[in-house]
Amino acid sequence: MSGSPTSKRTLALLLSALVFPGTGHFLLKRQARGCLFLVPALAALALVLRQIMARLDQIMAQIDSGALPLDVQLIMEKVDALSANDGPAMTVAVGVLVACWIGSLIDTWLIKP
Repeated sequence: MSGSPTSKRTLALLLSALVFPGTGHFLLKRQARGCLFLVPALAALALVLRQIMARLDQIMAQIDSGALPLDVQLIMEKVDALSANDGPAMTVAVGVLVACWIGSLIDTWLIKP
C-alpha cells in the first residue's frame, strides 16, 4: 500500500478502532504486536458470546415451555435477573476486551510507520 506514513497510521488507527483490536498493526506490518491484542480480544469475545448464548438458550427454553409469556417487560426482567448472576468471568472478559481495544489504539498511535 502506498501513501504517506501519516495516512497509513490513520488507516491503521481506524482499522483498530472500528474493526477489531490489533487489525491496524497488520497494515503496519507488525503482525506479532497485532496478535498480542487480537488473540486475547478474540478469546474474551468468545467467552462473552458464549455467556450471551447460554442466557438466550435459557430464556428461549422458558418461552418454548410456556413458563415465560411473550411479554417484552417480563423477558427484560428475566434477562436482567440472569445478568446479575454472570459472575467475575464475564466482568474480566469485558475488561480484557476493552483493555485490548484501548491498548491497540495507543500502541498503533505510538508505532512509527
